[in-house]
Amino acid sequence: MSAVILNEIYDHFLTQISELMKEDISFQEAFLTTKIGWQHELEMVNADALSFKKIARIEKMILKSRFRNIIFSSIALSMMSLAVFLFFNDYFYIVQIGLAFLSLAMLVYNFVFKKLKFREYIELSFHPLILKNFFIGGILFFGIGYISQSAHFWNFGIGQAFGVYATLVQIQLLYFRSKKVNVLI
Repeated sequence: MSAVILNEIYDHFLTQISELMKEDISFQEAFLTTKIGWQHELEMVNADALSFKKIARIEKMILKSRFRNIIFSSIALSMMSLAVFLFFNDYFYIVQIGLAFLSLAMLVYNFVFKKLKFREYIELSFHPLILKNFFIGGILFFGIGYISQSAHFWNFGIGQAFGVYATLVQIQLLYFRSKKVNVLI
């Protein structure tokens, strides 16, 4: 559990015990009541369906919120890139090259300033969001290829927008990792 979350829980835990002790309850009784009250939030659960890491339920809720923000911002930016693809097709490759350079720059920054070890980068490659993108991308590409009956199904905008989406997710994971924000590695 991250230090920020641990300190926040500790503060709430002590505050709740103090409030109960003001009602002429002994420390042991107030402590046990508070501990039972927090039992559900502090229960250890799997972090994600694709993760074997166990974390506290309260941390899982925070991570789900962070993952939702990563996904929504990536979707919004990839929809803008889809619009670029549809209306300014010649500039779409500039968007792709820019994102590739940004991803590489984030990776180099993390390695040079020792914010990320190679082992952690390998673990990041198996991050639940990346694995979900891999499965969704496989289904999307095979589905488009099957429906279009074309060997050049990558030329469809939806496939390229998904590639932008997956790159944006990876860039955000590298960014959060460089800031030492828990993204479940």
